[in-house]
Amino acid sequence: MKATTIILMIITITSKVIGALRDAVLARLFGTGDVAAAFNLAMSIPVVIFSFISVGITTGFIPTYKRLEDREGYLIADRFTSNLGNIILVISLILMVICQIFAKQITYLFAFKLESGPRELTTIFTQITYFSLPAMAVATVYRGYLNCKNEFVVPAIQGFILNFFILISLFLGKYVNVYFLAIGLTFATIAQFVPYIPAIRKRKFKWTKILNIREPEIKSMLIMAIPVIFGTSISQLNIIIDKNLSSLILGTQGINVMNYSSKLSEFVNGIVIVSITTVAYPLLSKIASRGNIKEFKKTILDTLTSMNILVLPAMIGLAVLSEPIVRLVYEGGIFKPEDTVLTAPCLLFYALGLLAIGARDVLFKSFYSLKDTKTPTINSFYMVLVNIVTSIVLSRFIGLTGLALGSTIAAYYGAITLYLRLRKKIGEFSDLKIFKEENIKMIIASLLMGAFAYISFSLLNNIFGSNVSLLISIMMSALVYLILLLLFRVKELYALLNSIKNKLSRKK
Repeated sequence: MKATTIILMIITITSKVIGALRDAVLARLFGTGDVAAAFNLAMSIPVVIFSFISVGITTGFIPTYKRLEDREGYLIADRFTSNLGNIILVISLILMVICQIFAKQITYLFAFKLESGPRELTTIFTQITYFSLPAMAVATVYRGYLNCKNEFVVPAIQGFILNFFILISLFLGKYVNVYFLAIGLTFATIAQFVPYIPAIRKRKFKWTKILNIREPEIKSMLIMAIPVIFGTSISQLNIIIDKNLSSLILGTQGINVMNYSSKLSEFVNGIVIVSITTVAYPLLSKIASRGNIKEFKKTILDTLTSMNILVLPAMIGLAVLSEPIVRLVYEGGIFKPEDTVLTAPCLLFYALGLLAIGARDVLFKSFYSLKDTKTPTINSFYMVLVNIVTSIVLSRFIGLTGLALGSTIAAYYGAITLYLRLRKKIGEFSDLKIFKEENIKMIIASLLMGAFAYISFSLLNNIFGSNVSLLISIMMSALVYLILLLLFRVKELYALLNSIKNKLSRKK
């Protein structure tokens, strides 16, 4: 698993770098104004709307497919995949029509504080981007299929295609016609899934002309997915509230500042957390289906350790260097130094929540593998309540920063309570002592690295300037962290190195 995860992370890093370039171009061309707000909302609203369904599909599909494949063979499992894909296509087409009809109301729901001009532009943008919903829907099913076949690379490279076409659309939108932003985004969203077609054919998948919503496997998956969909609905409600709170505080500028800061935090989330949980979920589902609870517990702790060795230094690094990072990525053109001052503190508090987000996602997948979707849903409900209350209260005192801090507090609440519920469900973790020892070493190494990063940047900034100093500081800090892991004899480091070595030797 470790070698596959590393390959996936390398691909994701490259994709995320291009994504960061996309965000940097957006910031420089459109700053934190109305067009940028309309584009960001048009990019996020269709994803938020479809996530109600997509999360339920992703959660229920993999365990169901694995069970069918083991018990009845891959042909029956492939037939189930065809049926589900066809059903989801029909649902997404209906959803697309509904979104077109109620486009104005949906835009108002997400950002009611927007003035009439930017709200109208956002509505037009979203009406265009809603045409990508069917492609997103079908791709969700077949991404799960590819993951079941241990194919993680093809879904990972879709980010390259997406960001490439969005970059082109940004320049067309700036210098030709603003509506190219939405047209390019829609084309990019659809085009990113094209590589799925040869990848699915390579695995000799046979599409079946079937549309049977009464199929037993569809029903059982739906029963499993309903609590997840409900939980996702609660989480998306939280996103809507956050966007409205940010627009209440600073209008379109508030929406853009929160979007830019969260994107940098999601950079780490996408590279490390998503990559690891994507590979871990099929494995956890397979172990759970065999009833091997001891191995199941060990795999959870191993997954968390593999994640934390990378999340911890990234979290500390983003926090202590938040301002120079925002300056490097975004500042320039229309994005002014005062925008950096607003964005950096939000990034700091978003970054501090990465550890909790990673733990929560692994624990979510653990419950899903056990076919328990009710517990994560209840957890999501209370987590959103905590987020809403803390965000409203804190934003009254520290503005936009309070929204980011509220999200982080809620993430830690969710991770802790979810762990306690999992322990109650499957019993104590026998390897917990080793897990604690390893992670304490990583925490100490990350804190020392963070102190070094802050001091080195401060000293170098007097000589080379902010951007050059930041890059040098990051490289030196990464080396310091590696040396500290070796000095502390962190076993996970040696496991990663051995995994890479074995992978390379097999290729020879």
